[in-house]
Amino acid sequence: MHLDTITKLLDIPNYRAVEVTGREYDFFGVTLERVKDIPPVCSGCGRIHGASVHSRGTMIAEDLQISGKRVLLLVPKRKVKCSEDGTIRVEALQWLNGRFTDRFTEQVYRLTSITTNQEAGWFLKLDDETVYRIDKRKLEELALEKLDPVPVPKHMSVDEVAWQKWHKYVTNVVDVDQRKVIWNDQGRGKVNLDKFFRSLGKENCEKIEAVACDGARGYLSSIKQYATNALIVLDHFHVKKYLNDAVDTVRKEELKKARQQNNGELSSILHCNKRFILMQNKVTTKKQDLLEKLASLNERVYQAMLLKEQFVSIYTDPRTARGALNEWIIAAIKSKIPAFVELGYKFFRKRSYLLNYFLCKITTAISEGINNKIKRLSRMAYGYKDVHYFLLKIHQHCGLLNPKLST
Repeated sequence: MHLDTITKLLDIPNYRAVEVTGREYDFFGVTLERVKDIPPVCSGCGRIHGASVHSRGTMIAEDLQISGKRVLLLVPKRKVKCSEDGTIRVEALQWLNGRFTDRFTEQVYRLTSITTNQEAGWFLKLDDETVYRIDKRKLEELALEKLDPVPVPKHMSVDEVAWQKWHKYVTNVVDVDQRKVIWNDQGRGKVNLDKFFRSLGKENCEKIEAVACDGARGYLSSIKQYATNALIVLDHFHVKKYLNDAVDTVRKEELKKARQQNNGELSSILHCNKRFILMQNKVTTKKQDLLEKLASLNERVYQAMLLKEQFVSIYTDPRTARGALNEWIIAAIKSKIPAFVELGYKFFRKRSYLLNYFLCKITTAISEGINNKIKRLSRMAYGYKDVHYFLLKIHQHCGLLNPKLST
């Protein structure tokens, strides 16, 4: 390949190719030289120093592949004495990012957004550690550009997801309108959400109109303290989960009693293989048959199922929702089923948050979907040791650092 062609192909300002080596190996070695000897830019202060060059040398930088072969650039570099602190520093080149060109780091960043670091390293003929360092550095640069300051959401949802064993969690704040993660941190509860609101500032916190959450005390306390104008919405997906958990608790208790009494018919209905039929919100033929059998075999589980179905009907008509909710709370407490008595008092305390759903119909469904992506991300990498890098990867796959947003 002609040297002028390689120079045009590389398209590096003020540099041209003067020699190509390594054709017989799995790489191309391209020696570069400057077209014009312009003053160097200090990598410390970022200024152009007019003083004489301290010393000259060369460095190897990797560029995008050509014909499936790695391209290693031999780049001349100068050292200058910084006038700010008197330190000898290497000159800064805008098109270089460490020992890699900007377009090479961009390719690594794009590849790691769709596959694992190991697979990206195999494709680029790099080791995992090198891919990790390049990707992390690129993500940190993008985070400073797009996530600092933190974007202010109009409607947001907050939820946590376990990323390691032994109760290690990550809290994610999602902009419901953009459907993207805008902030995250290691841990969960009030302390973590307080960090998010403090990063926004008092004025921006007052701009938040609604927050969807699972009703955890820590989140409610933080939202009330900082987002004073926000409407708190108790997500109805979590509400249905609480109902399913209560029904499942009753099912387990009655199944245990049925087995002790050798009641085979009731045991077969309450067995775990029938659990998903009982838990589903849609009324099917199978579910209807089970309910009819339960009505005659076990009144307690049947009553629990009726309470669950009665609550779901509250969301059908916003005009009657308040009265229907009050009736359900009374019925749950009077049922004397411990799981539902507890749930009745819980919904009584948070009834205003339940009814806020009709004023602003936002949910944490987006957060739950993102949590599934995060779990998949962790499984693909077989876990992460560097939590800071993991938080950046969440932004890359589920947030504003996704390369698809810039194309």
